[in-house]
Amino acid sequence: MAQADRKEIIKQASEWLVRLQEGDLSAEERQQLQQWQQQSTLHQRIWEKALQLQGKFADLSVEVVLPVMDKMPQTNGHHSHKKYLWLLAIIPALSALYYGNEKQQWLADYRSSVGERKTIQLPDGGTIIMNARSAIDIKYSGQQRKIVLRKGEIWIETHHDALKRPFLVETSQGTAQALGTQYLVRLEPRQTFVAVNQGAVKVQSLKGQAQILNLHQQAYFDQTKIEQAADLDTSEYSWTKGFLMVNELSLKDFVDRLKPYQKGAIYLEPQLDNIKISGTYPIDDLQRVYSMLAQTYHLEIDVYAEGYWVNIQKPKH
Repeated sequence: MAQADRKEIIKQASEWLVRLQEGDLSAEERQQLQQWQQQSTLHQRIWEKALQLQGKFADLSVEVVLPVMDKMPQTNGHHSHKKYLWLLAIIPALSALYYGNEKQQWLADYRSSVGERKTIQLPDGGTIIMNARSAIDIKYSGQQRKIVLRKGEIWIETHHDALKRPFLVETSQGTAQALGTQYLVRLEPRQTFVAVNQGAVKVQSLKGQAQILNLHQQAYFDQTKIEQAADLDTSEYSWTKGFLMVNELSLKDFVDRLKPYQKGAIYLEPQLDNIKISGTYPIDDLQRVYSMLAQTYHLEIDVYAEGYWVNIQKPKH
């Protein structure tokens, strides 16, 4: 059987593992899985191997499995597919993390997928640009205009409202109310980031602390406090133009900024965390981004499984 056929069977096996991870299969799906296994002895062997690896590595983190996988031999012939089999060991763990993280996004009024930027026209004439992997609800009433940021990052350009209703963005940490403005709001795990490009924004934490961010100011806040405002860093919203602009940013933080555009996982060797990255990188062409990083900072960057796993490490030689 051709090597391409082996890889396709392994890919199909990984998809079945993901479906199993999501929940119990229906009777029809179980029958389909059985029919898939019975297509050939190779189908059966790969499925058995997948289940063995799943059980063996179920408790290992991605950080442990990826370096091991990277050391698997790459030889020609019928053994060259073994490296792909190792991917099956971590697919269920990754899918469980992914689907848990995305659950709230599925229920949102508007959502953007991996690598997608989406523009939303608001009922009052305003505009929202959603970064990749973001989710919002739009709640307009006779008293206010509210955007609930469930996940990710948005750029807002407000519009005059004939009813003079306040416009605000709500996150799990508090609110950011527009005072005639263009501004960015980003929801992070434990805090919210706000950057003002035009006008001003009133930031209020969940516990009631309030502060005005004026033109060209930015600040973080959580449920209890608002940090001191800093000068606006325009690179914070360069993604709205399709680029990441960074200056002396650690490689670890740069990788975090890439994650909304990468459809799988990115593994970075810990000893590379503090390399300082500068430059302008096109977020719609990740292969070019990785090539630029590899060449400029002398890194070895390997992409596995059709882009689902990226491994960044020191050159081996």
